Amino acid sequence: MPPQESPENVNVTPQQQVPVETPKPSALPHSPLALAAALAVLVVIGAVLYWYKPFVSGPVTTAPSKTYVVGILYFPQQTDAVIAFQKKMEELGYREGVNVRYDMVRVSPNPTMIEEFTMGVDRMINERVDMIYATFEHEAEVAIRETKKYQSDIPIVFITRFHDPVQFGLIPSYKSSGSNATGVATNVSETVERSIGFFKEINPKFKKVGIFTDGFMLPDIGDALVAEVRKQAPKFGIEVVEYKTSVPPPEAEAEFNRVAARIKKGDIDGLFHVAGHFYEAQEAGESELAIRLGIPMEVPNEDLPNGGMFSYSDQASAAGTQAAVLADKIFKGAKPADIPIEFNAKTELTLIMGRARDAGITFPDSMLFIATNKYENGSDFPEILHER
Repeated sequence: MPPQESPENVNVTPQQQVPVETPKPSALPHSPLALAAALAVLVVIGAVLYWYKPFVSGPVTTAPSKTYVVGILYFPQQTDAVIAFQKKMEELGYREGVNVRYDMVRVSPNPTMIEEFTMGVDRMINERVDMIYATFEHEAEVAIRETKKYQSDIPIVFITRFHDPVQFGLIPSYKSSGSNATGVATNVSETVERSIGFFKEINPKFKKVGIFTDGFMLPDIGDALVAEVRKQAPKFGIEVVEYKTSVPPPEAEAEFNRVAARIKKGDIDGLFHVAGHFYEAQEAGESELAIRLGIPMEVPNEDLPNGGMFSYSDQASAAGTQAAVLADKIFKGAKPADIPIEFNAKTELTLIMGRARDAGITFPDSMLFIATNKYENGSDFPEILHER
């Protein structure tokens, strides 16, 4: 603090005499009528100025006090979850390039995808992004592991597609993650049970469902779905017939074709497709097999543009919308651990009429009535977001 002068060093001058003016007579009118008229004029002028001011100065806008950076981890198959998230964020007031920026890490399914996502998350932690949005459980697993490893409190909003987040180990309970994560989960048990039930609706004599249970890029990517099919099928009197295609690339497609060629008409009554095989476009190969055998085939919604005849799935786009609402809550001060995990709010039945017709399959009225979407083939989808 700079030194201050002591009172004895301050020069005090005597107060000078200031001449006092004699008040002049008031210029206001003395007549009551004149006074009232003057006041009325002042009121009118004030009102005009008040209402005219916004048109002159324009609307008052407040510049964003902060630009948020959201790191996004996604597979191409989850592109719709990304688009829906960004769209809802804009509706909530987060405009890209104005007060939010997206740091995208897109990885196609491959044997090194976990390492690629890990590198992306580590960079995000180093650059201190404001949030990480993970559109699949394996991406969420990486984000949670790495933020814990580096003792980072960056919040994580996740989506799960093929696993229950508690059983997968992302969170201890739906009520609270107890950590820096929250998200939107799929109800695996409900979707598998309904899907198997649809086989019975298509063919009341349905007895055997085929499923390719091996040969995944990640050993655990399809384990929960396979386990749920094994659990649910016997409730409908259905036997599970498992096929193995465990040869990795570059021979994965050839191995699938060898196994598929040995399957004859009558061996199975339908196919239940699980995503994530070594043969990346296996849903297309299985679809050709189903048409040859004349049987129905179920696939996850994200694989339906490339193969299959029907899908009963929660929607990744709906989960993306819900995730944006959670992100907004966090940016407004809520802690992820205080936000319960939600189930995806939108599950839809989608039918591919042309492929079913090619296989000689007729969907019953019970499915046609409740189906949200009916397409002639994969190219009829309004948005082909599931890039390969």
